[in-house]
Amino acid sequence: MTEALTEPKPRPSYKIIVDRKPHDWAEPFITGAQIKRIAGVDHATYDAWQDVPGPEDLLIADDKKVDLRPPQVERFFTGKKTTTEG
Repeated sequence: MTEALTEPKPRPSYKIIVDRKPHDWAEPFITGAQIKRIAGVDHATYDAWQDVPGPEDLLIADDKKVDLRPPQVERFFTGKKTTTEG
């Protein structure tokens, strides 16, 4: 009895842009911590944001998952955390 050899299905790749640089991501979700790792920034002093239409972009917490399955390319950026003392 011979087993048919089947090619493994290619894993989907999700196109994202982090700090204006394109990246391929293999998972359907990405977290704020993973975005910061891709950007190569310090996790303690930087935040990750999702670029969305409208005046307010979305802050992505380190453990917050963003769904990358919709067909558009998701855009993210990082920036220094700001603190207001008061």
